[in-house]
Amino acid sequence: MTLVVTDANILIDLVKLHLLPHFFALHLKFYTTDLILNELHVSQVDELQLYILNGTLTIIQLTGAELLEMVILQAEKRQLSEQDCSSIVCAGKVSGCILTSDKNLRNFAARKSIAVFGHLWVFDKMIAENTITPQNAINKLTELREVVNPRLNLPKIECENRLEAWKVLS
Repeated sequence: MTLVVTDANILIDLVKLHLLPHFFALHLKFYTTDLILNELHVSQVDELQLYILNGTLTIIQLTGAELLEMVILQAEKRQLSEQDCSSIVCAGKVSGCILTSDKNLRNFAARKSIAVFGHLWVFDKMIAENTITPQNAINKLTELREVVNPRLNLPKIECENRLEAWKVLS
């Protein structure tokens, strides 16, 4: 089973898109850190509580040594937040990959040989595992790009290719 450490931007967008049930139905083992959870609004954390309480989303609290590792990472790449560094440390701890669309985090994690996936991978996975329909994916990806997070800067060509492919599947 694939282990994923979910960054705040993925969780926030999934909450806003009302896709949490579809996301957490995937055959993945989900983690995040307490630092990332603290970055969310109370209402967003409330929506995650069901998944936290039933064990679908595991919240990792980093040890003192791991917090020190975060400080070292942040000194190495100053553009990374504490939360970003916590996701890198957590991914190492659980031998998982990171889900984020944050460019700085993606590039730095890749340099550290940590697999990184983003929003489009999540949509692909939800379609592949039939947790959403292709038409729902079209609607939600369009909503993500135009309303929920227009500054996300997802790769335009990759988005258009997916939208066309999903139309064929609908």
